[in-house]
Amino acid sequence: MTRTILCAALVLLLPAGAFAQDTPPDTRRAWLVIGTASATVRGACQNCENETPFRHGASVLGNAGVRVTDRMDVGAEVFWVPIETEHGRLRTTHFDAVAQFRPWTSHGFFIKGGAGMAFVRNWVDSFAPDAINSKALSVVIGGGWHFRPAARVGLQLFASQHAAALGDLQLADEHVPDIIGNFWSVGAAIVIR
Repeated sequence: MTRTILCAALVLLLPAGAFAQDTPPDTRRAWLVIGTASATVRGACQNCENETPFRHGASVLGNAGVRVTDRMDVGAEVFWVPIETEHGRLRTTHFDAVAQFRPWTSHGFFIKGGAGMAFVRNWVDSFAPDAINSKALSVVIGGGWHFRPAARVGLQLFASQHAAALGDLQLADEHVPDIIGNFWSVGAAIVIR
């Protein structure tokens, strides 16, 4: 009788044990990236007579999201760049939805891309007496290396380019069409998964 009960219990437990082993591990793990970068900014327009200078400064980057698969992450990115100009400080904040792809799960190389909005604040032009605030379409591409990709806390080195398409701008005495700002950055960040 005890053998029958033991065999029945084993038969009932076998499918549950086999099912538990077949379930994939939870891949939807949240992640957070916080870092800083050295940024270079240059504005351009289609019909500008004067070349705008390259400007350099520090920037702050933050990402948050969720892992969709072992190779793909999706989330949101905030990139803030304050740049000093001869007419005042230019503050640009990019809010982008991003996707990050890792070609190899065991290595830390990644590429990312995304799009969203950029907000340009306190930009004082030499032709206008007051600050000019604007919104722009934002696009980001980048890549880098994540050290210790399987660990809970790691380090990430990255390079990226953000582009902000401001469109047409009406100054005090002229209309400037098709303005775009390019933001190149190289930096490091802490990754928490």
